Amino acid sequence: MKSLAKLIGLILGILGLSSKASAVKKAKKIDQQVKKVKQAKTKVQKKKVAVKKAQKKAPKKKPSVTSAKKARASLKRRARK
Repeated sequence: MKSLAKLIGLILGILGLSSKASAVKKAKKIDQQVKKVKQAKTKVQKKKVAVKKAQKKAPKKKPSVTSAKKARASLKRRARK
């Protein structure tokens, strides 16, 4: 009986159907998926950086002030912000 169990275990091991072999296969699949996710993440990060570099803030237009009264009002307005 023991030899039959050993024989069955040996055959399953050769075919890759034993619990140890299936665990190794699952681990390899998981590692591959993790690798794919990491690669995708790095691609996204690179694109994000490129987009951020491409985006430039529009320069703020400074108000044209011609008199002291307008300058005072302009400064007050800016101070409130």
